[in-house]
Amino acid sequence: MRISLVALSALFLASAAFAASEDELMASRYGNTLVIKDTLGTSRVYYNKDHTFLAASWLGDVKGEWRLENGKMCLYAKDYPMLYRLKYKIPECDDISVKKVGDSWDENGRHYELVQGIQK
Repeated sequence: MRISLVALSALFLASAAFAASEDELMASRYGNTLVIKDTLGTSRVYYNKDHTFLAASWLGDVKGEWRLENGKMCLYAKDYPMLYRLKYKIPECDDISVKKVGDSWDENGRHYELVQGIQK
């Protein structure tokens, strides 16, 4: 039993070493714009250090809080147009990884790009 607890502890510490911290994941997003394109339109998301966000969505502006949960970015919209609720569930959670300004990637049928500054 003692050996398995030691092995489990070592495995947990090793996996924690590979997990990025909130600071590492979010540093490049503060003061910049995440542009998201899907089949229906383009949205822009602005993250704040105080865990709030604003999204300029093709459905209208959305405000709320963001949280990192189980390796995912979860957006808890609090002020949004009714059409937003019909298209997205709340919270809306997507995978997150460390990105730098200029990076672009595709995930879950969407194209993402992290651009410098606040882009309207």
